[in-house]
Amino acid sequence: MHIRINIPAWGIQEYISSLFALFPLRRNYYLNQLKKEILTFVGNRRVYLLSSGRFGAYAAIKQLGLLHPRIAIPAYVCPSVIEAVRLAGAEPFFIDVEESSICFNREILVKTIRQGQVDAILAPNTYGLDQDFRFLMDLGLPVIEDAAYQAGYKMQDSDTACGLRCSTGIWSFNFKALTSVGGGVLFSREPIRELENLPRPYLNQSQMSRYINYLVRSILRTAIPKKMPGAIPPTFYDFQEIRPSHLHFSRSGMSNLQAAIALTQWKKRESIFERQIRHGKMLQKAVDENSVLSMLNEQKKGALVHLFPILLNIRASHCSDAVLKFRQILYQQSIQTENPYPIGHVRPDTHPNVYNLVSRLILLPCNASLKVEHMRKIARALAAASEKISKQYKQQSAGII
Repeated sequence: MHIRINIPAWGIQEYISSLFALFPLRRNYYLNQLKKEILTFVGNRRVYLLSSGRFGAYAAIKQLGLLHPRIAIPAYVCPSVIEAVRLAGAEPFFIDVEESSICFNREILVKTIRQGQVDAILAPNTYGLDQDFRFLMDLGLPVIEDAAYQAGYKMQDSDTACGLRCSTGIWSFNFKALTSVGGGVLFSREPIRELENLPRPYLNQSQMSRYINYLVRSILRTAIPKKMPGAIPPTFYDFQEIRPSHLHFSRSGMSNLQAAIALTQWKKRESIFERQIRHGKMLQKAVDENSVLSMLNEQKKGALVHLFPILLNIRASHCSDAVLKFRQILYQQSIQTENPYPIGHVRPDTHPNVYNLVSRLILLPCNASLKVEHMRKIARALAAASEKISKQYKQQSAGII
């Protein structure tokens, strides 16, 4: 058994709907049904079914109508967000995060706005952890909510679903709360003429290859051999290195295949959310029981995550080495972890908090395809790794520098 990060929580319903979606007679059936379902959920918003969440971010920035806008985004962010900003002809303006957080540093963001350095804010809820939208909406700039990880989810303290708290919002269905073979949704209070009549690909080689890949993963799950791709042992990670961008960027609508699986997942969303929340609580308990570990500030408010971030509390001079050893211990117990997003687009002297965050960050599996016994295994592995790291770095774990 090897517990991996990205395994779709698909079952027989997803398999059947995906096969039906391939028949020409049902070419637009699932697209129409998905849009109908989402329109019922979101009320008076415009709903655009797109090829990807990244295209949604691109379109949202274009909708601002500015020639060359400067967009404030957190320094810790998915590379696809940076790519979407640049493809839209905009300039990303990277704001450092709060300490032990993925959220904008409030003081720096306010100062940046007062100095007139940015025209809009793109607020990604990375890993399903919320930005502070009450704060952001009071700053006087357009705010785009990138709720890619949170399709259909409502936070405990809100009656409004994630993605609908600003004038424009984005969902994604590519290994997020609800998983299809890509695809995304853009919500807007205003019509976006350029998105009204997008081409909708019936099927292409790239999408079919991804579908087969996800299908095999969803069937085998923890039985996928380590020698198969996606189970590389952790090695030293230079987080200043910039990962290659995704080469394929389609300015098109969602396909019927994407919509078929997204619709099936949408109808099962409550059970999927329940499993992920349960898994998150189990990991939170394990973190609380190990003093060398802690969570990001936003996790304490409750969150829906498929990738669970934790922090290793070791002094900075030893932290990267300790994180690698911690991940290697987990790998020896057949638990895969994920590299953090790269941050080579900023410098440690200008964005110290994001460097501190990434040097301590460990990303654990927490998706809905896992079972309770898998989560218990992860919890036991966390305890074992914490004990070993605590002993090895006893003098260094007293505090964080």
